Amino acid sequence: MRQNVVPFPSRPQPDALAFTIGARVDLRVGALASGVIRPRGSARDLLSFATLARLVRAARMTWRERGVHTGLTLAVPAAIQAELDAALLDEAATEAGCTRPTFAFELDERELVSSGAALAEDLRARGWSIVLRGDPECPLPMGARARTLYAELVVDAPPEPDPYLALRRKEWSPLERRILAAKETGLVVTAAAVQNASQARLLAAAGFDRGGGPYAEAGIR
Repeated sequence: MRQNVVPFPSRPQPDALAFTIGARVDLRVGALASGVIRPRGSARDLLSFATLARLVRAARMTWRERGVHTGLTLAVPAAIQAELDAALLDEAATEAGCTRPTFAFELDERELVSSGAALAEDLRARGWSIVLRGDPECPLPMGARARTLYAELVVDAPPEPDPYLALRRKEWSPLERRILAAKETGLVVTAAAVQNASQARLLAAAGFDRGGGPYAEAGIR
């Protein structure tokens, strides 16, 4: 049975409210796992509480009107991440009607390394889940501290994933070490873009839990 899962473009909106919602699916069963709100237009517009709250509310309503009841994640633009504070994000999400069990914030790893983890720590202290958008250089360790801060790790999928990654006992690449460490820490590991069902099966065998991109958006099951 095919499940129709497609990216959800926004309705016509003012530039400050433009967004898309991308799908992420469970790679093992093909079911829709979450949606990712990606703001478009000027990121600096989102420094306004009113604009940010209206954008999240519009995305949440679009998601629900499609009959979808999985959680949503706001992909915070890296360009403004260092200028945002947890109080603004917390209040905007609450004003938009989001609840902690069904909403998360996706933060950019490179920006966290550059500006510190205060934003992630404060959001977690307020009860929100944090998705870490991984940097290719893998600068942050995936240890006990990561377990307390992050619920999910999103990375670019390796071009040729090793289906026996978890069984290998040799020198691993930084990405492979990160995947294994994240799994041991208990994080959900997500491939940012999965092209097709064949790659999805290999990634699932290699330890990935979820995937986005063309495979998710085509609704292959």
